[in-house]
Amino acid sequence: MGSNDFFTVAYKILSYLKYCYEHGEQPDPGVINERTLLISKAQYVETLRMLSDHNYIEGVTFTHTKEGVLYSFQDARITIEGLEYLAENSMMQKAFRIFKSFKEWL
Repeated sequence: MGSNDFFTVAYKILSYLKYCYEHGEQPDPGVINERTLLISKAQYVETLRMLSDHNYIEGVTFTHTKEGVLYSFQDARITIEGLEYLAENSMMQKAFRIFKSFKEWL
């Protein structure tokens, strides 16, 4: 997977929001955005929209204008579904690494 594919970008966004949740911090739009993730604004906005639509995050607002879509990220927060996604994804990655190591050992 590349650094700009959906799952990598989504994982980074969710991980950052998990960090904010665990440390009692408000998300800083300057820390994670299209520039820091090295993706287009369109991809970033669409990723936020998909995460919001699937209840992994909440508090992100979208406003359609003539110039495009404006978004507000500073009230974003991870949901239980988002935390579960991160936990399951982490366990699957660990299982895959263990299986891959075991397979190479055989």
